[in-house]
Amino acid sequence: MKTIRTFLLLILVVFIAGKASSQLSLIIFSEKGEKFTAYVNNSIRNESPDSRVETDRPGGPSFKLRVVFEDSSFPEITKTIFNTPGPDLFYVIRKVDNGKFLLEKTSSEYSIPAESEAVSGEKSTTKDEKSATAEAKNEPKPAGEKGKGCSDPMDEPNFIASREMISNAPFDGPKLSQAKNLADKNCLTTSQIVDMIYLFSGESSRLSFAKYAYTRCWDPDNYDSVKEALNSSSQDAMQQYIESLN
Repeated sequence: MKTIRTFLLLILVVFIAGKASSQLSLIIFSEKGEKFTAYVNNSIRNESPDSRVETDRPGGPSFKLRVVFEDSSFPEITKTIFNTPGPDLFYVIRKVDNGKFLLEKTSSEYSIPAESEAVSGEKSTTKDEKSATAEAKNEPKPAGEKGKGCSDPMDEPNFIASREMISNAPFDGPKLSQAKNLADKNCLTTSQIVDMIYLFSGESSRLSFAKYAYTRCWDPDNYDSVKEALNSSSQDAMQQYIESLN
C-alpha cells in the first residue's frame, strides 16, 4: 500500500510540474516581418500566418519547434528547443547573408516591423528600442577596483549570431575559449552573459565564464541574475570573487 501511495504521489508531482511548465511562454518572431505558422511538437499554434507567435511551452526537458513560412519559396525550419529556466523563451527568425533563415534564441523581443512600416518604407521605433537607447546612454556602473562596467554593449543581432556559432562547438572547452574571446572583444549585458552560461553543460565552465565576464559586463550591479543561473555552491564562489575585487 505504501508503495502504491508513493507511486501515485510521484505521478502527481510530475503532472503538476508539467502543467506549470506548460504555462510558460514561447515567443517566436521574424526580424524582418516574414509571416509564418509555428508548430510545437507537430501541434499548430497560430490559425493564420503571422510575423509573431506567442504560445504556451509544453512540459518536459525539450520540445520540437517547426516554422513554415507563408512564402512557400522559403524552406521551413525545424529546431529542438531545450526548456531553460525563466518565464519566457524568445526565438527570432533571422535571414543570414547566404539567404537562408535561422531560428535563434534571444534574451528578449526586438525590432518587430509594423505593418505600416512595410508600406511606407519608414522605420518605426518600438518600445523596446526606445528603452534600449535610453539605457545605453546611462553611465556604466562600477564593478570593483579591477574593472568597471564597460560602455556600448554588444547589439543583440550580432550577439545572437556569435552565440549560435559558439553553441556549435562540440565540448565545453572550445565553447569556453570562444566565449571568453567574445567577452574580450565586446561589452556584454547580464542577460547576454546568462544566455552564454546556458551553452555550457558543466558547472565549472559556467562559473568560469561568469567570473571572467564580470569585469567585462555593462551592468554589473545586475549580476544577481547571472548568479541565479548557477547552482548554490557556484553562487557562493561567485559572490566571494566579486567581494575580492572590492
